[in-house]
Amino acid sequence: MSQTKNQLLDIQRILTISQELVADRPFDEILHRIVQVAADLVNCESVGILLLDEPTNTLRFVAATLYQDRLFDFPVPIESSIAGAAITSGQLVSVPDVRIDPRYYPRIAELLNFPVHSLLAAPLKFKDRKIGVLEAENKKDGLEFDETDAQIMTALAAQVTIALENARQIERYKQLAQDEQDQRKTAEALQLASAALTRTLDYDQVIDNILERVSTVIPFDTCNVMMIEKGDIARVYRGRGYEQVGTASTLQSTTLNVSTVIGLRRMYETRQPILILDATHDSEWIYSRPEHNWIRSYIGAPIILRDTVVGFLNAMSGTPNLYNQVLAERLQAFAYHAAIALENARLYKQAQEEIAERIKIEDELLHHRHHLEELVKERTREIHRMAITDPLTGIFNRRHLISLGERAINHSKRYSHTLTAMMIDIDYFKKINDTYGHAAGDEALRKLADQIRQALRTTDILGRYGGEEFVVLMPETDLASGHKIAERLLHMVRELNIRSDKTEFGITISVGLAEQSQANAQTLDDLIDQADKALYTAKQSGRNRVVLQSGL
Repeated sequence: MSQTKNQLLDIQRILTISQELVADRPFDEILHRIVQVAADLVNCESVGILLLDEPTNTLRFVAATLYQDRLFDFPVPIESSIAGAAITSGQLVSVPDVRIDPRYYPRIAELLNFPVHSLLAAPLKFKDRKIGVLEAENKKDGLEFDETDAQIMTALAAQVTIALENARQIERYKQLAQDEQDQRKTAEALQLASAALTRTLDYDQVIDNILERVSTVIPFDTCNVMMIEKGDIARVYRGRGYEQVGTASTLQSTTLNVSTVIGLRRMYETRQPILILDATHDSEWIYSRPEHNWIRSYIGAPIILRDTVVGFLNAMSGTPNLYNQVLAERLQAFAYHAAIALENARLYKQAQEEIAERIKIEDELLHHRHHLEELVKERTREIHRMAITDPLTGIFNRRHLISLGERAINHSKRYSHTLTAMMIDIDYFKKINDTYGHAAGDEALRKLADQIRQALRTTDILGRYGGEEFVVLMPETDLASGHKIAERLLHMVRELNIRSDKTEFGITISVGLAEQSQANAQTLDDLIDQADKALYTAKQSGRNRVVLQSGL
C-alpha cells in the first residue's frame, strides 16, 4: 500500500512538473528546472541533460546538477558511450555497474573526479527526431536504480521531451518574429541608405556616404571601398575606422591583385559576397602583417555595374564569428545601391568633363584662350553652386525667392497671418557704376545684401529681385512693424562705407512697403507689385526714404 501511494505521489509530481516545464520561460531556465526535478524524483546523486550536436555527431551537456562549468564544453561521442546507446536505440539504458560496461565513457569521471557506479540514460525523442539524453548517476555501491526509478525516468523523459520541443518551437517563433523585424529594419535602412547615396552627384562624396551608411546595415571596426583599376589592380579608395587601429596613413597606398588574392577573385568570378569567420584560421585571409593581427572577422561584397565588378566593399572586425550569411546578403544589397550611386556620380562627372571640353573647343576656335580659361573656371564654379543662390550676393536668387514667396503668401492667406513685402533699390546705382566702375557697384550690392541680412530675422526671406533691387518678405509682420525695420535699415545703410579699388563711398536706398491683407494681394505678384509702386513713389519723392503702399 505504501509503495502504491509513493508511485501515485511520483506521478502527481511528474504531472505538476510537466505543467511548469511547458510554460513560456527562458530555455536555460527550463533546462535547469528539469535537472532539479529529475534529481528530486529519481534516487540519484547527479542528473544531467545532453543534447545532440548534429554537425559533430556528439552529445554535449547543457545542464547538470553538478560540475556545470566543467561539463558544458565536453563532447561525449555517440558511438562509444552509454548516453549514445540510449539515443541510438531510442530505449532507456540502465547500467548497474558501469565499470564492467564497455560502452561507458570514463573521461567524464576522470575530468570531474566523480567515479560513477550506476547510471540511467533515457533518450529524448520527438516523433522521429533525436533530441538528446536525460542521464542520472550514482557513485556509491548499493545505490543502484530500481524499476521504479526507471519508470519515473522514462515518464520524466517524455515530459522533458515535450518541454524541450515546446521551448524549441517558442524560440523558433521568436526567431521568426525577430527575423521579420530584422528584415523590416534592414529594408528601412537600405531605403534610407539609398536615398542618402543618391543625394549627391559628387563622386568623392558618394564614397564618403557609402562608408557612413554601411554601418546602418552591418557592424564593423573598419571598412573600405576598393575600386578596380587597369590591370586587375584593386586599390583602396577610401576607408573608415582606420585611425582607431593605427593604419590610416598606409590605407590609400594599399593595392591588391584581384587575380591572385583568393577572396577578391572569388567575389569577382561569382558576383557573390564572402565571409571569413575567423581570420586566424582561414587560408583565404591574406593580411599577415603584425598591424593586421587584430582582425578576426571579415565580410566583403562585390560592387557590380552593368554585370561587371568594378570594386569591392570590405568590412573587418576584431570579434571572431561576427558575420553570417544574413549580414552578407545585407551587405550585398547595400553594395547594389552603392553601385547605382557611383554610376550616377560617374556619369555626372563625365557629363561635366564633356561640357567643359566642348566649351574649351568652341572658345579655342574663336581664339579667345584667356576668355576660355575664365569661362571654364566660371562654369565649374556654377556647377557646384547651389541653384537657389545669387552668385554675386550669396542670397536667394529670384527664382527661389518667388518659390518661397508663393508658399509664404499661401500660408498667410490660409491662416489669416500678416505678410509684409519690402522692395529695396540702391539710389543712383548707375551713377555709382559710371563713377567708380562696375566692380564698385558689385561691392555695393554685396555690402547692401550683408547689411539687409543683419537687419532681418531668421524667418524673413531675402532675395535679389533683379539688378540693384532686393525683395524682403516678412511673415507674421504687419505694415507698422515692417516700417520700423525699414527705417532702421535705412539708417544702417546711410552709415555704410564701401571700399573698392582704393575708393571709398557711401550709398542710400529707397524702400517700398506693402502688407498682403491691407493691399488685398491675392498673389505674390500682386504683393510685390504694390511694394514696387511704393518704391517708385519713394524715388519720385527724392529717394533715401521709406514709402508705404498707396493709401497708407
